[in-house]
Amino acid sequence: MTQQHPFSSWLTRELTLRGYDFGKYGTKSRFARDAELGESIVSRVLRDEALPDIKTCTAIAGVLGCKTTEVLIAAGLIPDEGDLEPRPLTPREHLVGLVGDDVLAQEAVIVLLRALGKWTA
Repeated sequence: MTQQHPFSSWLTRELTLRGYDFGKYGTKSRFARDAELGESIVSRVLRDEALPDIKTCTAIAGVLGCKTTEVLIAAGLIPDEGDLEPRPLTPREHLVGLVGDDVLAQEAVIVLLRALGKWTA
C-alpha cells in the first residue's frame, strides 16, 4: 500500500466528513461534477499523482464549504500563517507604516526622531 500525500489524505477525510463515500462506485465522478472539475484531475489528486493548482483549490473549497486559503494551506501551496514566526519590523518598516512611501515625510520624521535621540538606524 502506498503512503498518501498529506493533501490527498486531507481531501479524502474532508470529503468523507461531507458525505462522499469512497467505498461506492461513482463517488469520484460525483465530486468532480460538484466541483466542476475534470474527473482526471480529481482522480490524480486523490491518488497522489498530482497536487491541485489554485483554480482547482478554489473549486474544492466551494464543494467543501470552506475558504480557499484552507485548501491552499492543506495542499502546501501557501504557508499556514499560524506556523510562521513574526519577525520584528525594522525601523525603516515602522517609518513606512507611519508615513507611507513619501520620502520627504520619512526624512522629516527621521530628523525629528534624531533630535529626540530616538533614531538609531
